[in-house]
Amino acid sequence: MTTKIISMTPTRERGWKMGLGNMLAKELAAWYRTRRWWIQCLLWLVILNVAGIDLNIRGDQTVQQAGSGFLTMAGFGLSIAAISMAQDSILGEKHSGTAAWVLSKPLRRPAFVLAKLFAIGLGILVTGIMLPGAVAYFQLTHFGLQGLTPVGFAGAMGLVALHTLFYLTLALMLATLFNGRGPVLGISLGILLAGLMILFFANTPELLLAILPWRLVMPLGGGPLVGYLALGAPLPTLTPIIATAVWCVLFTGVAIWRIRREEF
Repeated sequence: MTTKIISMTPTRERGWKMGLGNMLAKELAAWYRTRRWWIQCLLWLVILNVAGIDLNIRGDQTVQQAGSGFLTMAGFGLSIAAISMAQDSILGEKHSGTAAWVLSKPLRRPAFVLAKLFAIGLGILVTGIMLPGAVAYFQLTHFGLQGLTPVGFAGAMGLVALHTLFYLTLALMLATLFNGRGPVLGISLGILLAGLMILFFANTPELLLAILPWRLVMPLGGGPLVGYLALGAPLPTLTPIIATAVWCVLFTGVAIWRIRREEF
């Protein structure tokens, strides 16, 4: 007969960080002590690098079109994944009663939200951005894309990460505000898909392009900002980048404020 020994680490944090280390370790274990991390790696390599670049270049697309398509596809696909993971992380625990049990321990509610944000964000960053981005750089240079630099392409992938973070924090916030998956998915995906739909309209309000993250990865208002960075060209505007970062902080703040008032 074997005996499982469960190691418990005393909590030494104080204030809003109380329990953050233990909660973060638990959330990261769900990524890196299971098959989840390498499944995610394989998934994004197939979707973004094989289908998004290799097959398109071997088809009828130029290498520049394939590179632009890769960045847009990464921003769009990773945002959908972030929405799904974020809403399931919060609502899944609320519906199962796990959230109430966990929060009865020495764990502050801000730490509960931040641990999930850090773990999901880091998981997507490693498996969906850093690994496919590094492979994509070598693919595009191998196929002869001119003007591509490591620093510029890393900056472009950074904008993809910021775009993804917007939808991750939005979904986390909505999951603290609503108890059903419908509103969370509907609002988050609605904003994401709206950016895709306005591609078919000639006149898009400049205010929306300035305050929402659509232009970071989508060909709106003169082209996606990721394209400028990837090729080392000066950015025509910084407003969407700043606005997106502000939204991420705001969404996180609202999520922490709401979870503090949640009754389990």
